[in-house]
Amino acid sequence: MRTPKGSESYLRHPTSTLLATPGSVRVLRELIEADAPLPVRVLAERTRLSAQAVRNTLGGLQRGGIVEELGGGRSRLYQPDVNHPLYLPLGSLFQAEEERFATILEGLATAVENLTPAPLGVWIYGAVAREEDMPDSDVEIALVAADEEVETPVLRLREMLGPLQDVQRIWFSLVGLAPSDVRRLAGKDRWWASATDPHLKIFGQDPHTLAEELERPARPRGLFRG
Repeated sequence: MRTPKGSESYLRHPTSTLLATPGSVRVLRELIEADAPLPVRVLAERTRLSAQAVRNTLGGLQRGGIVEELGGGRSRLYQPDVNHPLYLPLGSLFQAEEERFATILEGLATAVENLTPAPLGVWIYGAVAREEDMPDSDVEIALVAADEEVETPVLRLREMLGPLQDVQRIWFSLVGLAPSDVRRLAGKDRWWASATDPHLKIFGQDPHTLAEELERPARPRGLFRG
């Protein structure tokens, strides 16, 4: 994508400047969603930007009038200007982002809850779990079946997720695991490490807890019942 030639009217199109870089979007999102003014250090931690990058971004947002500075020196804090005419529209945009992600997680959880028999565990891993996904990234899902038959629950879940994929313009990539697969991979396999740390649990047990429980020998049944 080529860089646009020439400048654009700030009065007509202020979002082209206010949301011009990923850094400005991250900083502005954190400020609008925060309950109190924030210092540069906290903004740097939450946005995963350097302190200098945050300062540079804040300067641009202040020039645009959407952010204001409180105090001075090391006690300097920043907050959005709630009287700015774009404060509420931008806040609605960030809220829509959050609600969309929640809708995707809820839709996924609902689909999993309708599987019979219920899986032992389902979680999101990969780029989405690391918060590094791009527009063309799959939502990678691991499903541990209740028994050694894995193909049926995976196919059924993929079918149920079809409408959610179409509406939200995303793609789910499913990996099915049998209990024997978990026993074989857990703690020994590079893929398992990347598929469980980090992860977002959707249903059932945490993958680490699940792996520990599956490693335990089954309790012998008593010869006599009372």
